Formats: sequence, structure tokens, C-alpha cells
Amino acid sequence: MSPSEIIISNGPGKDDLLRAVANADKHLHVMFHTASEALEAHIDAIDEEGLDGLRFALRGHLKSAHFRGAHFSGVYDAETRTGRLRLQETR
Repeated sequence: MSPSEIIISNGPGKDDLLRAVANADKHLHVMFHTASEALEAHIDAIDEEGLDGLRFALRGHLKSAHFRGAHFSGVYDAETRTGRLRLQETR
């Protein structure tokens, strides 16, 4: 897989993001939407960016069929529920 970027919208709220990463043992997933499909994601790590507490750097992997197992890093704004995921290149 070559590196690619996915524009996401209509994603989870801040509480759902934090719940998913804080309860990794429960395998909680979040949903992001793209222009053509919904993506189910497992969030491995989250870092707050900025001062408003609503913008995050994310790392995780996708659970949806088309991208199953693909690892990503990205940015996400919990206020606008939009962001970008960059798929990691596999070797």
C-alpha cells in the first residue's frame, strides 16, 4: 500500500475518542465517514494539540473491510468532527 490520505467527516465526539483510547482492552472502535463510505477505526493513541482541547493527533488502525489492518496517523478536530488520516506504508 502506498501512502495515502483520507479526508474524514462526521466522526466521533471528544468523549467517544477518549473512551476508545482509554479502554483499549475492551476493543472499542469509533466511526469516521468519508465521501464514499464509513470507516471503523481502533484508536491506539491520542495526543491533544492546541489550547482548546478539541484538536487531536491520532494513531491507530482501521477495522473496515476495504482497509482492514491499515495503520494510520492523523489529525482530528472534535468540534467540527473533521480531519485527515494518513495511511502508513507497509513493507
